[in-house]
Amino acid sequence: MTARPPRHRTLPAPARFAVCWRELAACRGTDLEVFFPERGESAGPARQVCARCPVRQPCLDYAITNRITHGIWGGLTERERRALRSGWVGAARRERDRAILAAEAAGYTAAAIGRSFGLSRTSVTRIVRTGNDTGRPG
Repeated sequence: MTARPPRHRTLPAPARFAVCWRELAACRGTDLEVFFPERGESAGPARQVCARCPVRQPCLDYAITNRITHGIWGGLTERERRALRSGWVGAARRERDRAILAAEAAGYTAAAIGRSFGLSRTSVTRIVRTGNDTGRPG
């Protein structure tokens, strides 16, 4: 007896777009060296291509999410993406800390909160005590 062949499902519309954004990119077919300038070379030519791209934001999101450290993605250099990513990380931490403080106020234990957020009980206690995880009052 043989196993049934796997069933293939159609992805929902946002997921289909996420998979195929590269097919819609303005850089498709462009020489890749344009997007990986050597030290001291201008990123201008790549930025010109990105400026007219309909999928610039998904490209940038992809580079930031996957921590791509080389090249021009979404019209930004690695240094520009790093600065943007650090802002996003800070915002995500502040949001997480607010949720932890709300859970603690609702009566959940530090251990239960830690399990929910993937943190140690000690980290949760520090966040609750200081208002954030940096040791500075919130």
